[in-house]
Amino acid sequence: MKFTCSTKDIASAVGAASKVVNAHTTVPILSNVLLSADEGNIRVRATDLELTLEQSFPAEIAEAGAVTVPARLFSGYLGNLPAGLLELTGSPSRASVKAERSNYDFHALPADEYPPLPTAQKGQSFAIPAKRFREGVAATIFAASNEEARGAVLMGTLLELDGDTITMVATDGYRLARWTSTLERGIEGTAKFIVPSRALNEAARNLGTAELVEVTALGAQANQLQFTAGTTSIVVRLVDGQYPNYGQVIPAKFDRRVVVNTQGLIGGLRRAELVAGDRASMVKLEVANQTLMITAKSDVTGNAYEELEVEQTGEDLAIAFNARYLVEILNHVDSPQTVLEFLGPLSPAAIRPLETGDGGEQLYVLMPLRQ
Repeated sequence: MKFTCSTKDIASAVGAASKVVNAHTTVPILSNVLLSADEGNIRVRATDLELTLEQSFPAEIAEAGAVTVPARLFSGYLGNLPAGLLELTGSPSRASVKAERSNYDFHALPADEYPPLPTAQKGQSFAIPAKRFREGVAATIFAASNEEARGAVLMGTLLELDGDTITMVATDGYRLARWTSTLERGIEGTAKFIVPSRALNEAARNLGTAELVEVTALGAQANQLQFTAGTTSIVVRLVDGQYPNYGQVIPAKFDRRVVVNTQGLIGGLRRAELVAGDRASMVKLEVANQTLMITAKSDVTGNAYEELEVEQTGEDLAIAFNARYLVEILNHVDSPQTVLEFLGPLSPAAIRPLETGDGGEQLYVLMPLRQ
């Protein structure tokens, strides 16, 4: 193969693909990215067999063909090139690159050994504005578990479809994030998909700048999802399992409500957490007389006390939380003011924005700590 292209185009595509590559893979070919030249375009593909990303960009093709090159090495090289043109010549064992007055040879592996693109029958499909998709992913995936011991299901994010409504849910058993919005194009009936949160993050990062994201279920068992926008396609292998009935975690009603300045609460919690210092980062919230008091105690560091004016509805309350978890939730609340709703000191609390924009509807649930 032989082609000439913009250094900016190839650096962007290879850089995105290299992030998919598993640095600890024991299969040598999976450490490489595949470059295919055909019909005026270069397609760059990377896979870890669970997630496959492919991007394309225009190039001047002198000789069609394909080559695989080490992902991290090639991405690092391209990222340090100045803007201009690059000429690449590929063979089964070598990729030779010329850019301005520099020449580099990279060891390659045969392109025909690279895993093919997943091919399967297409099933249900839907479309969502890319900006809304990115917002939904950001609002939820942080709450998914990152511990393999808790299982692949909790490391995934649930995509729940009902007509033209989409709900994304993530939980690690201690906190829960739910985001609901409207699809650009919905489906008939209902569907549920558990997507690995890492893969969903890659999809949002690589597709979020487009206008619309098309999502299609693949396979007779709908065990893969394909996300497509513009010249980028991502195919994800879904998690096989039953997602927890998250609706049971959300109390049907609350008897106490607090409206508080979001940034003021974040600041108070961060300072108190420094004093709490232990693994649970336990801080105590007390609500009385339209005032929210944040306290933390430690035999090692001392005591913390913060006070915020709030709008209080219902009886007084004292409840304890993991400050780090609460701050992380508040960092995703898209509103200057936050609503906290309680049922009691040992019941899950709900956190939501006071003002909702034209995007999605956010709801967070956090389990309290025993004092």
